[in-house]
Amino acid sequence: MRVRPTKTTVAGTSEVGSPSRVRPASRAAAVLATVGAVAGLALTSAPAAQAAQTVQAADPCISIPERGPNLDDGYGVMKGSFNLKNKPKINDCNVRRMYRGQVLYFNCWRKNNHGNLWVYGRVKGTRTYGWMSVANFSSVHGSSYPICNWNASKDHI
Repeated sequence: MRVRPTKTTVAGTSEVGSPSRVRPASRAAAVLATVGAVAGLALTSAPAAQAAQTVQAADPCISIPERGPNLDDGYGVMKGSFNLKNKPKINDCNVRRMYRGQVLYFNCWRKNNHGNLWVYGRVKGTRTYGWMSVANFSSVHGSSYPICNWNASKDHI
């Protein structure tokens, strides 16, 4: 009886679905080619990941503002929708958006280079800190308006 040859596919199986007899050298070459392709992908993606980290490190908006001293027991209620800032400047990076009626717990105060009064504080119900202009509050409660002294803390005074 004569056996009909089967056509071998890339995966090492015949068209009929049974394993074919593939030479060990051919199988080893296929494994090496697959390993080489995977290693090549890993090497080409590493520089892209490093470049993304470099861009993030260079972007000042990605940095989170340093948590300042809590010298004030007051709070303010937002009169509209305004951005909490990284620094006490209108054109600085936004930390997050705050909306009408939201509360900002005050830590300390300062005037910026234009003489406008800004407060550093924490958004109620979060761990988010940043700067807000006093002009953005509909009301201010219980504040003693202490000046920000980054070396001071109520725990150490």
